[in-house]
Amino acid sequence: MQITNTAIYPWRAHCSLLITAADNSKWIGTGWFIGPHTVMTAGHVVYIKNSGVAGRDGWVKNILVMPGRNGSSLPYGSVTSTTFRSVTGWTQDGSQYYDYGAIILPTNLGNTTGWFGFGVYSDSDLVSSVGNIAGYPGDKPTGTLWYDYHKIASVNTRKVYYDIDTYGGQSGSSVYRITNSGRYGIAIHAYGGATTNSGTRIVTPVYNNMVTWKA
Repeated sequence: MQITNTAIYPWRAHCSLLITAADNSKWIGTGWFIGPHTVMTAGHVVYIKNSGVAGRDGWVKNILVMPGRNGSSLPYGSVTSTTFRSVTGWTQDGSQYYDYGAIILPTNLGNTTGWFGFGVYSDSDLVSSVGNIAGYPGDKPTGTLWYDYHKIASVNTRKVYYDIDTYGGQSGSSVYRITNSGRYGIAIHAYGGATTNSGTRIVTPVYNNMVTWKA
């Protein structure tokens, strides 16, 4: 479903991303606030790997972050970042099991938008949960926010799988659960698949990095 009241929480904690790669090509993605100046996203949003295009791979040049975007409307403006984080499992190895990263903003815009919590949950807890994803898919009108939810299908030690509709451009979206009206990230959406879509699971090492990046 399309979200049009993007200026209110929780929708304003989601960000439309315009990425400029090392070769100046432009890409879209999604991110979500986890603190005043930290936006979580997929590793391949901040560090391009194995593109096969000369000059494109590596850290991106910059990312324009637009919280709560609704088409041409930017209720919280935009901010450009050139400071990114990821892990060597992605930047060196290109492993889908480590495909996560963060954008560090030069402002504390998250104090205005609010942010999501995040946590480490057991296999049984996750497979009994409903996953929620909101993001900015490339098959919809430019810069519009779309939301879907469904029960988690399965998990492994580093991934969460789900039958939740997504499209290119939603890489980096939060896969979150709602508990006592709070929203807590359980994975970072990264891949579409033939049968299920999947995200990088927030396990203890991921959680610890997120805490560090948030600070």
